Amino acid sequence: MTFRRRTFAPLLALLAFAAGCASDPSDESSPSTDAPSWEDVLAEAEGQTVQLWMWGGDAVLNAYIENEVAPRVAEHGVTLEQVRLDATEDGISRIVSELDAGTEDGAVDLLWVNGKNFAQGKDAGLWATDWVSNLPNAVLLDPSDGTLFNDFGVPTDGQEAPWSRAAFTFASATERVESPPTSFEELASWVQANPGRFTYPAPPDFTGSAFVRQAVQALGEDEAMALLNEMKPHLWQAGDMYPRDETELNQLFGNGEVDLAMSYNPNFVQVNVEQGLFPESTRPFIFTSGTLQNVSFLAMPANAGSSAGAQVAMNEMLSAELQALKLEQVGVPAVVDLAATGVESEYRLTDFGTPLAELSADQVPAIDERWRAEVLS
Repeated sequence: MTFRRRTFAPLLALLAFAAGCASDPSDESSPSTDAPSWEDVLAEAEGQTVQLWMWGGDAVLNAYIENEVAPRVAEHGVTLEQVRLDATEDGISRIVSELDAGTEDGAVDLLWVNGKNFAQGKDAGLWATDWVSNLPNAVLLDPSDGTLFNDFGVPTDGQEAPWSRAAFTFASATERVESPPTSFEELASWVQANPGRFTYPAPPDFTGSAFVRQAVQALGEDEAMALLNEMKPHLWQAGDMYPRDETELNQLFGNGEVDLAMSYNPNFVQVNVEQGLFPESTRPFIFTSGTLQNVSFLAMPANAGSSAGAQVAMNEMLSAELQALKLEQVGVPAVVDLAATGVESEYRLTDFGTPLAELSADQVPAIDERWRAEVLS
């Protein structure tokens, strides 16, 4: 019920196989550095059908794409079709197989990728190049914000466009927790004062790993592990058991067994309240001392069959209006400055605090392993 950027098994072998057949950046199949005018892009895009391949597990996000994005794209004579995936690697596999077959009119026009997929695809030459800066709405991207131009430490180099943020968000019910903790130090004190009322999923679960990573990024690795060890005996089930994943943690919170829930997607509160899984008084909150955030990107394959239409769709998704609607309807942070929009909601945050510096993708497994060795054991 929540969306997230997922990490799948390494695709190095698959992508290495594709490297020999992927288009060279100098080929005509990749956008030239001498970019066409936007008027030419609009003219070429008219009548095209764009296939947006993305994880389809969030009904709220899917509705936003269908009800808000597609109609805006249609105003330019472009049809946007969402291809809902269970795994990003399904889209990667389709791109690789088509490139291997020499298909120039590829089925995938835009793909929601994660950092590892993007980096491996970039090395293999899977992505179209030098197209993002040609989007008129790219001027809304803050050039001083490195998170918009680096994907888990890998420079995007115009091969993928930012379109959404994730922010690590907690939730509590007001009748259970009057004043939620807003830092890891406050959380540790709260956990000791309220034994058994807090827990988190065990890494390498996505949410559990993000929780541990936020502690590491906020405190430093040694201090974070020490604090998590200090908290352990005061956790739910005395720290002898951990929830399997975010869904199980949400169930514990909904059943009243713990007092705090968490997610990498701020809309999880809205969704769970509307579905009756969380109390009506549940509200999201973030750690004001620093928030783990990351940016989601959409990449365009080098052999995209509707590359002009894909640029039109991406440009609309970067518009301030659609970014504001995504915050309002989906509840996730924007990649453009929406300070003046006044978007408000009963359950949703609009201020996501100070982002913590992003770790590189290859650091995550090592942190998970240290947690298993020093905290779980």
